[in-house]
Amino acid sequence: MTGPIALVVYPNSANATFHAAKCEKLPNVEWWSKSHARVIRTVTKNYKGNWNRYIGRWQTYRNRMQKLFNSKSVAVVKSRGLKLKGKQLEAHIKDINARLKVLRCLEKSQQEIEAKDLESFSTAAGGNTPKSPKNSRATQVASGTGKNLDIEVTARCIKDTAVFQITNLGKKWPRLGEINIYKVDGKALISKRRVRMTNSQQATFKVRKRGTNSNGTVGIWISPSWNKRAFKYDAKINCE
Repeated sequence: MTGPIALVVYPNSANATFHAAKCEKLPNVEWWSKSHARVIRTVTKNYKGNWNRYIGRWQTYRNRMQKLFNSKSVAVVKSRGLKLKGKQLEAHIKDINARLKVLRCLEKSQQEIEAKDLESFSTAAGGNTPKSPKNSRATQVASGTGKNLDIEVTARCIKDTAVFQITNLGKKWPRLGEINIYKVDGKALISKRRVRMTNSQQATFKVRKRGTNSNGTVGIWISPSWNKRAFKYDAKINCE
């Protein structure tokens, strides 16, 4: 570790699996996403965190399938060229209902996490209601892919502390990967850690400001040992 910046790593924290461990597994339907982490990423990126809208689409789909079943009609899954009727359609509706149950659980889990984050921010800011200072930035979300690598990286500020969170959306890493934190100005390496992440596991890295020295913009780059990956910051943030 160099300079006035401290790095704290929590690879096995209570939030390591989005609190999703208390939610049941998603139903095993071939053409549906089966990972809690992927569902959360979809809602965050494609629906701007609006769970009601995302769940509403599944409810509309369920209602349409139910009407077809009640009228003894055929349901067509166009993406797969499948035709469902009778017992097959009934089983499909059960899968949809099971998925909806898990989605509501995930929504509740994310609301709990956001509430805790807000509480932590309030405490760090020294008040019950956080203001909007210049160093209060919206969470930035980025993704990284490669051979046996499918990750999501978020960057946010809590006061003048930069917080990076890595989520493994893919399978367990075949070998160790390097997590590199840099001070972007001059590409100065602050710290390097080697970890091996399992599916849906999270690792949180906090870069704290010490004294009067400025961190400036800090960046994170994940380098898998099993596959050469060109250098490019997976996320950067300035918490001044």
